[in-house]
Amino acid sequence: MRHYKNDGKILSKSLYDPKKSLHSGDIRLKGLGGIFLLVLILSIFFASEVGNRPFADPDEGRYVEIPREMVVTGDFITPRLNGLKYFEKPPLFYWMQAGIIKILGINETSMRLWPIIFAVLGCLGVFLIGSKRRSSSVGLLSAAVLATNILYYAASRLITPDLMLSVIMSGTLWCFFDAFAAGNQKKSTITAMYVFAAFACLAKGLIGIVLPGLTALLWIIFTGSRSKIKEMLHIPGILIFLILVIPWHAAVSLRNEDFLHFYFVVEHFLRYTTEMHHRYQPPWFFIAVLAGGLLPWTGFFLAALKDSFKKASAGDSESIFLLCWIFGILGFFSLSGSKLIPYIFPILPPIALITGILLAKPSHRDFEIGVFLNILLWIAALIACHIAKSQISDVFKNPEALFLQNLFFALGAVAVFLLISLIFLKKIRGAIIIVYIFIGADIMWVINKAAVFYQETKKPGTKRFASVINMNKKEDDLIYCYKRYYQDFPVYLNSTVGVVDFIGELEFGSRAEPENGKLIAEKQFRNLWITSPKRIFLLLSRKHYKDFFADGKLPHRILDFDEHFSVLINK
Repeated sequence: MRHYKNDGKILSKSLYDPKKSLHSGDIRLKGLGGIFLLVLILSIFFASEVGNRPFADPDEGRYVEIPREMVVTGDFITPRLNGLKYFEKPPLFYWMQAGIIKILGINETSMRLWPIIFAVLGCLGVFLIGSKRRSSSVGLLSAAVLATNILYYAASRLITPDLMLSVIMSGTLWCFFDAFAAGNQKKSTITAMYVFAAFACLAKGLIGIVLPGLTALLWIIFTGSRSKIKEMLHIPGILIFLILVIPWHAAVSLRNEDFLHFYFVVEHFLRYTTEMHHRYQPPWFFIAVLAGGLLPWTGFFLAALKDSFKKASAGDSESIFLLCWIFGILGFFSLSGSKLIPYIFPILPPIALITGILLAKPSHRDFEIGVFLNILLWIAALIACHIAKSQISDVFKNPEALFLQNLFFALGAVAVFLLISLIFLKKIRGAIIIVYIFIGADIMWVINKAAVFYQETKKPGTKRFASVINMNKKEDDLIYCYKRYYQDFPVYLNSTVGVVDFIGELEFGSRAEPENGKLIAEKQFRNLWITSPKRIFLLLSRKHYKDFFADGKLPHRILDFDEHFSVLINK
């Protein structure tokens, strides 16, 4: 170990050989070739069958519809959902999606390109920092752990800004890690830290600086590095941050006087401190999510934590920082009155790094602990999957789904067998780790396939019925959905819709622009259905169909239906 002084306190610094850096001599050329190969493999892995399912309601529909409306209206300042103001998120992801729409149009593959790109970038970031600070083996294993855990892979398949935020925020924290925790203190790295922080704020608001700031503060407290605060307050970086962040916030505030209160007070402060969005979960919620979501690597991560705490207690600055990153953000969201699984995506990169460090040292005692814990967790996962099967047995009526379920159990059994064999076959542990990575990749494939069956059975989209309406509608026809705003519906229609007897996420927009007329009460709609000279198309669930036409007084014609939806016309 080498040591350096920080505020009079000696902190240990991880051994780092510049000759092994990706930035030196012949190694750099090999490193660039390795990076290209890694990016290629990751791109194929994440992009595989990415367009094999329609947009999921509500999230994927929402994050396609808002940029679609930006492109149609030409207004890239005020986000709108179904024609109504929507200020829950800042615009960076919308802008990026709008760019794809202009280039490639709207389809299930093109709209999922950014999640794939950011998934690859996130793994590449872990690879580079692991290779630079430790070794290429650590970098590769860390990237493999990040790519093949359930939470990260699932995020790469969803059209939401959460993975983008995680990767950009990780850029902020990796720059801090390199500049301060690792002691390099390059001005360019500090400036890059502020650039990443600015884009994080444009991705999801104040959380883009709150979480990195919290992590940095905890590191300062636990290392006694108060003198670093002055170096962190880098004037050029701060100016660039303000130049990037202020223009949109100023422009949208000038156009919408109701923006500031809703965006900062309601969507930041009240969302965190209250249960206004009805997303309350107990404080241990994220711990349970991580236990299952980090599979197939959970046991190794828990073992790696033991090793990291040991190093941190000995004063290792890097270990302290990684633990502050993980537990600072985990604690922050565990105390929140609103909890959703994607909130903890930003802690996946440091989890992958400390797990990769452990896996790169298979002779280490903590590796044996990881093996034992993973055996227990895999057995628990198989039992949980068996129980879940009995709860959603109708999903597995399809022969292909039944095959996928059996394959998942088989892979789990093989994983347990391999983990047990690690205890006895110490000389070939490296080979078994590689096999285990492939098992993790296969499990991600199974999950991807199973997600298609689950969506078709439990949460079907409206693509089929939007197509029916598109084939029959004329320019002046009206289109409504009943008792629910199906957020993929306007995407497939390529048009906004009216909504009967429902508010949901459209509440703020409907109050801000009551004259818009997108929302209509049921009594008013019934009258419109009968008296309007225009044709009216209506999408509704089968249950609501029985309720709406129970009295038999409303004339209608059924255009199409299945076990989930019906689409009707009044004439």
